[in-house]
Parts: sequence; C-alpha cells; structure tokens
Amino acid sequence: MALDIAGTFRRLTGGLGRRVAAGVLAVFLLFQVAIPPDLNVARLALFDVFQSTMPRQPTADHVVVIGIDDDAIKARGPWPWPRDRQAALIRSLLAARPKALGFDGFWQEETRQDPALIAALAGAPFVVGVQGFDPGRPVEYQGVLPTVPLAGGDRLADRLPSFPSAEGSAPALDAAAAGHGVISNQADRDGVFRRYSLLSVFDGRMAAALSLELYRVAERSEFITLLGRDNRAEAVQVKSLRIPTDRRGRIWIDYEPRNLLKVCSAVAIVPGKGCRLIDSNTIVPLNDKFVLIGVLAPALEDQQRKTPLGGREGAMPGVEIHAQALENIISGVFARTLPNAQIIEPALTLVLGLFLILALPAASVFGRATSIAATVTILGLGGAMLWREFRILADVASPAIGCSAVVVAMLAGGLAEADAQRRRLRQELEIRKLAAARAEGELEAARAIQMGILPRPEDLARDDRYDLAALMVSARQIGGDLYDFFKIDPDHLFFAVGDVSGKGLPASLFMALGKSLCKSCALRGETDIGAIVRRANQEISRDNPEMLFITLFAGILDLGTGELRFCNAGHDAPFLLRAGEHPMSVLGEGGPPLCVADEFPYQTEIRQLVPGDLLCLTTDGVTEAMTADGALMGRDLVERVLAPTTATASARQVTEHLQAAVATFVAGAEPSDDLTILMLRWKGATLP
Repeated sequence: MALDIAGTFRRLTGGLGRRVAAGVLAVFLLFQVAIPPDLNVARLALFDVFQSTMPRQPTADHVVVIGIDDDAIKARGPWPWPRDRQAALIRSLLAARPKALGFDGFWQEETRQDPALIAALAGAPFVVGVQGFDPGRPVEYQGVLPTVPLAGGDRLADRLPSFPSAEGSAPALDAAAAGHGVISNQADRDGVFRRYSLLSVFDGRMAAALSLELYRVAERSEFITLLGRDNRAEAVQVKSLRIPTDRRGRIWIDYEPRNLLKVCSAVAIVPGKGCRLIDSNTIVPLNDKFVLIGVLAPALEDQQRKTPLGGREGAMPGVEIHAQALENIISGVFARTLPNAQIIEPALTLVLGLFLILALPAASVFGRATSIAATVTILGLGGAMLWREFRILADVASPAIGCSAVVVAMLAGGLAEADAQRRRLRQELEIRKLAAARAEGELEAARAIQMGILPRPEDLARDDRYDLAALMVSARQIGGDLYDFFKIDPDHLFFAVGDVSGKGLPASLFMALGKSLCKSCALRGETDIGAIVRRANQEISRDNPEMLFITLFAGILDLGTGELRFCNAGHDAPFLLRAGEHPMSVLGEGGPPLCVADEFPYQTEIRQLVPGDLLCLTTDGVTEAMTADGALMGRDLVERVLAPTTATASARQVTEHLQAAVATFVAGAEPSDDLTILMLRWKGATLP
C-alpha cells in the first residue's frame, strides 16, 4: 500500500487541536535535537531516578576503601599523620598483597621522614593523587604521567576536561610512586557527580583518573589508549579492557548502594588477614584487591559530593566515588546511553506524538485515555527495562514530556475550537430569536455577551502576591475595548489591555476575536511575550475584512521575582505608581498596532518591579475623556489624579477613584470613547 502523504497531512491539519498539537510537536523536536547532551535536564533527572530506584547490585567485590575516619584520628592523632606513620599504614596494606594501592591525596611538602615513606613505596603498585586546579593557581606539575596514544584523530584530547594547572607530591615522593592518578572530578551543573572523567588534560599533558591509573598499574601496562573518530572520544583502552565513554572521555558512574561498599577504618587492619569493616566484625581479605586510602572523617572532608543516589546515602566523599568508578571499570559493565541517541530519541518523540495527534480526536473517551496510558506505559517500562537489564540510559523522559505537551496542546486547541463554535452557534441563535426585536434589544444582548467573556478578578485563585482590579465602560451599549488576565502557571500572570479601532458592533466583534486569539496564543506553551504578540498579530490579521486594527499592551508578571516582560503594540504607555515617587510611564520601543504590519517583529521588553508597585493600564477613553466644550483630560491630569495613591490602597479602590475622576471631569458629557482600566499591584513574593 502506497503511503498516503497528502491524506496524512490533511488529518494532521484538520481541526485547531491537531494544528496546535502539530506545531507544539515540531517546536519540541527542534529543542530536543538542538539541546546539548550536557544540558539535557530530562536525561539527568531520569538517570537520578534509575540510580536511586535500581542501583547497581555488585556480583563481586574488587575494591576496598581504607578510611581515615573518626576512630583512626582518635587512635593515631590528627590528620595528616607524620610520614613515618603513614608509611607504616602503607606497609601493612602492601603486606596483604593487594593488586594495587591508591591514595586519594598527595604529599605536597618535603619532610625529614620522607625516606621511610619512599622506602615503603619503592617497587610497590602504588598510585598517588594529582590535583587539578582552575585558573588562578599557576602550579605546573612536573611528575611522570603514563603515555596516552590517540587512535582516531589528533584532536581527540581537545574535548577532554582540562585544568590549567595541577599539583602533586614532592618530587622524591612523586617519583617513588608507580602511578599518578587525577583525584579531581567535575560535577554536572547542578552539583551532582554523575559522570567520571577517565582522562584529563594538565597544561597539554594527558593524565588518567585515579581509578583508571590503579587499573593500569595493576595490569602493568605501559600506556592507556584514547579511541575515537571525528575528533570525538569513544572509548579508553587498557590492554584488552575497552571502556566506552562519551565524546569527552567520561563514563556514567553506575553507583551501587553505599552500604555495599567495603569500607574499613585505617586502625582496623588485621595483619595477615585483611581489615575489619566499619560497623561490622566481618574481616575482608585485601589480597588480590584494589585498595584505596582516603579521608572519611566528617570534620576533615573537603565536602560531601552529591550523587544520584539521593538522600543521606547520596552524599559521599571523593574516595568512595573513585571506588565506585573503579568497580565499574573492573566489572566491565558500564552505564551508557543509546547508540545514535541523538537520532533515535527524537524519532521516538516524533512517532509517538504523531500517533497521538492522529488517534486521539477520532477516539472515544475510553480510547483516548487508553492511548495516553499506553504511550506513557511503553515509555516508562521500556526505559526501566533497558536500564535494569542492560544499564542503557534511554532518554524516555523527553519523549514523555513531548507527548504530554502534544496532549495538552490538542486539548487546549480542541477546547478553544469548541468554545469558538459554541459562541458562533449562540450568536446565530440569538440573531434568529431577536430578528423581530428592536435594535436596542440586540445591542443589549451583545453587551451581555461582551461583558460575559471578560474575566473577573474574583475568578482567579487567591494569591497574596498581587492585587488586581479591572473595569470596562462602553461609550455605546457595546464597545471595542478589551482586557484579559489569567495565570499561565502558578508563578506567571498574563494580562493585556487593548483598544479596537472604531466603535459599536463591528469593534465589539473584532474585540472578541482579538481577545480569544491572544489568549489562545498565550496558552500554547509560549512564555516569550514578544512571540505571543507576533503570533497573535498573524492570527488576527487573517480574519480582518473590515481592515480594523488593535492597539495592545500585553505583559507577563513573574509573581516570584517581580520581573515584568511586556510588549506594546501601539497602545498608551501604562502608569507605574511607586511609593514616594511621581507616577512614571512604562516606556519601550514597542511597535505598531496589531493588523497594521502582518510580519512585524514585536520584541519582549523587561521592567523590574519592586514590592508595592502598581501598574495602571488604560485605554484612550481615560486620557481622551472630553468635556462638553471639547477639552481633553490628558495624561498630565491623570498623573495628578494617581499621584496621591498610597501603598495601602487596593487595586479596586484606585480603579474606582480614577473612574470617579473621569466622571467628574466630563461633568455628564456624552462619552467620546470606551473606557477601560486595569490595575495590577505586585505585593512581592509570599513570605514563608
């Protein structure tokens, strides 16, 4: 059967809900493809969930941590111990014949006791730490590092984590060690240690992480090979062990529960047997094990590293993170992302999103619920199974978010379409019912409809962070002014005031159209007010046979921070009332009224409010209020009316005060234009 592309396209674009959903899906796919892997918050969050609920369960114990804990400090004195005491600890550990012994630290200064330490290290499979520093620590490391050949491009090292400078042990001590491993590791942007850099660059020289260097020393390998292609790292190899990495030479640490790590106190060494586990009488042998020495005493740890395990178990010292990475390396089973994930994951979003767009509108209520539940179940179970069985991290969170956005967009579009259809049917019915009635009755009915679609402040859920009031008084029975407000999400309030050219029934109808389309554009998931106005301009311009236009001021107020993002399309600048200051005008570059230039690039502008600030939005029915002899009220008089406003006055009180001032000024003259006032006071973030 030939693929019916034209038919599929018609089904995708049939109905407002499908069109909105298809647009949302396209935008989401662009973001999913464009976002860098390191910034994929959904993938990182999913990794944390999998790690905390399905951590690695080790089948064998290869690594033992010897900790400088509280017991060790009480027994041997404050850390760092004298070098001869450290040498004695190292000798006792080496006597147990471990595969390799590593120290999560280094000996920076020379002392008179260094010969004892050098003698302990001589000929032993011992790896000492090397610390990388960010700019500002111009220390050059001169020690010996293993050779790292490049296989797949001369610039493979360009993507590795880089440290401008590094510091290691005193030269004699450094030379006595069989290996030198990097103890620095970089967390993700949120401070969680999920990935582990196997190789780093120190001022142009490549160095292995402490865990990888321990493995190299144990295997008596002369070098470590960095593999890749197209100047992107793909794997690190030591002898026959090939460790797959990301493009920056990192692995995802597949953590095991912290209580499963073998950790002993430095004073719990049992000569000839091994060491006694902390909080247990169990003795674990050290022969043929990898042993790591590090600080565990809470008072001495530089910081507890956050890991995906979460909670108290998710905070661990650096030496335990090195131990976790080493267990991953030795086991040869690594957490990894899907091959070609940058293609497969967006394709999954596309397929599931198109399925929902095509299936939901034609399905029954039960069928829709089943389709949505099946999509979520497939993603959740599929992602969990890939992780549990193969330790593959497939980003099923992004497709789930994309499909959720498609469903919400389709519902919103369908509701908007149904609402528009209901209004059209209601209007037609009213026309038939009132065909024989007087024009006055028709206009009164139209006025009721117009006022009914305007929101009321009391319809919003109570929120102590703002106070809002609004009113509209038509010059005739119905008018062309509009206002709107609603919450986009719990912390963002959308509001707008506009004025349609002309008066009477045509302006009223165009006002209803403009208000509905503006709200529809604002509820499509867009938070850029400039983009919302641009889209509204395009939408409204399509249905404008009378060549009307709308002046509009629209804004989004962040209720948590007071940041006001606004766009002015040819409307009067709002007044900003701030305690102790004269009323100010909220000015900006703005643009022409809607429907004047179809493709005008309206931009978002920003103004920071302070607690207590009051925005006063009006139409020209206020500033151009006219007396019987033609005198205009003007902005200066409006400013004088608003100037005495106090910080304790409610938005409703200020609104009624301004309305009364206009009525006093015109002194009973016939209104020259529709009058609309919207007052919005930001009180500040809610106190805890």
